[in-house]
Amino acid sequence: MLPGVSGLVLLAAWVAGAGAVEPRLRVDGASVESFEPPATVRVPASAEYLGNRRWVLYGYADCDLHVYAQKDAKGMVQRLYWIQSEAYIPSRPELTHAGDYAKSRALKMGGLDFHLDTWGRALSDEAPADSDLEQVEQLVAAAKLRLPQHMAFVRLVHLPDAAQRKELMLIYAERADTDAAPDDSVVARMQQAIGLESRPGP
Repeated sequence: MLPGVSGLVLLAAWVAGAGAVEPRLRVDGASVESFEPPATVRVPASAEYLGNRRWVLYGYADCDLHVYAQKDAKGMVQRLYWIQSEAYIPSRPELTHAGDYAKSRALKMGGLDFHLDTWGRALSDEAPADSDLEQVEQLVAAAKLRLPQHMAFVRLVHLPDAAQRKELMLIYAERADTDAAPDDSVVARMQQAIGLESRPGP
């Protein structure tokens, strides 16, 4: 069975009977429109759109993921832009993100409050099976691109309502020399590269 197939079956059944947000995200060129919260995310026009995945992560979170990349002449990814919207499915009402980001830093961007985390990663560190990272690596491979040996990651997470069951995630990664945690210069480059504009809700 292909990775994510069981999740797709679960998602199809849920969408048919429970009124899921369709879609969670919508792409228009170098812009991604978010519906929860209402916002527009913009990546550099030079970034190549690698596609999206919509599946139920680990059987409990409806995820809509979109990926862009900037590459060098040899097809090596230099920068990665990963936008993801997700929500716990209704059949798991006990799940919440309350307390998940207690150790994260706070950052405000585009009028929204985010939890900020950074980390370094070596390509030799295998992505967990059926994870969102595995989905991203599959999209990169399908585009005939290669990931560098080391990348520095910045993740911003916004919780759009008091229930804390939904997330908008903006993840930026750039080629690095080591898998050490990045410093604030990487965060600054992320803020320069990604534009975010929140919109009034319905």
